[in-house]
Amino acid sequence: MKVLISILFFIIANNSFAEDMRYYDIEVVIIENLTDEAKNSEIWPLQVNLIQPERTVQLGQAVMSEWLPNDVDLRASYKVLSKKHYQLTSEVEKISKSKTQRVIFHTVWRQPGLDKKLALPIHFKREISAAPVASEDENNPTQNTEAISSFETTDNKPLPSSILEGLLRVTLARYLHLEAELTYQNKIPEITDTDNPFAILDNENERNQMQKQGVIHLKQKRHRIRSNELHYVDHPVLGILIRITPYEKPEKITSTKR
Repeated sequence: MKVLISILFFIIANNSFAEDMRYYDIEVVIIENLTDEAKNSEIWPLQVNLIQPERTVQLGQAVMSEWLPNDVDLRASYKVLSKKHYQLTSEVEKISKSKTQRVIFHTVWRQPGLDKKLALPIHFKREISAAPVASEDENNPTQNTEAISSFETTDNKPLPSSILEGLLRVTLARYLHLEAELTYQNKIPEITDTDNPFAILDNENERNQMQKQGVIHLKQKRHRIRSNELHYVDHPVLGILIRITPYEKPEKITSTKR
C-alpha cells in the first residue's frame, strides 16, 4: 500500500511540475550599423571561431529530446515561429527607413524557461547581401533602399556578401538572461580560376575588400531581462533588439456527454 501511495505521489508531483513549466517566445532583431565610422571604431580580429557546445540547437531544426528534461513539451521547445508572431514589426519598419542602419536578421522562436545547466544555445549562420551604397549626388543625398539583387562596384563587379553567424541562449533564474555571441565578416569570393587558386590574392581590389573589415565580433551577456519589454544590446556595428513574451498554452477543451 505504501508503495502504491509513493507511486501516485510521484506521478502527481511530476504532472504538477510539468504544468508549472513556463514557455517564452523569443524575438530577436539584429541591426547593422552601415557607417564607416562604426566599422572603423575598433581593430577587429582577423579570425574568430564560434565554439558550439555539444548540445546546440540549429535554428529551424528539431531539438534532440534527450537534451531536455522529461517534463518539457517538445512541441513548444526551440521551434521557429511564423511571422504572425512578430511583435517588433513597427521597429523594423522604422529601421528600414534609416540611411545608416539596416536589419540583417529577424526571427522568433519558442522555448521553455530553463536554468543555465539545462537551457540550450541556438546556432544560426546566414549569408547577408551587400548593403546599398549611399548616393553621391549632393542634390539627392538619399540611400537606395529598393530591393536589388546584386550591388556592383565602380568596376562593375558585385560587392561581396557577408556571413552572419551567431549563438544565442536564453536562460531563466530569478530573471531571464541572454547570452549572445555574433561574428560578421566578408564572404570569401569563389575561386573562378582553377589554374591559379591564388588568383584572388593577386587582385588588389578584391584583396583589399577582403581585408577591409576583419571579423566583427560581439560577445555580451544581458542580465535581468524583463518579459514583455523591449531590450537593446549595444555594439558599434551589430545591435540586438530582443523581446521575450511569456507563452500561455491554450486551455484544453473537455467535451461532456449529454
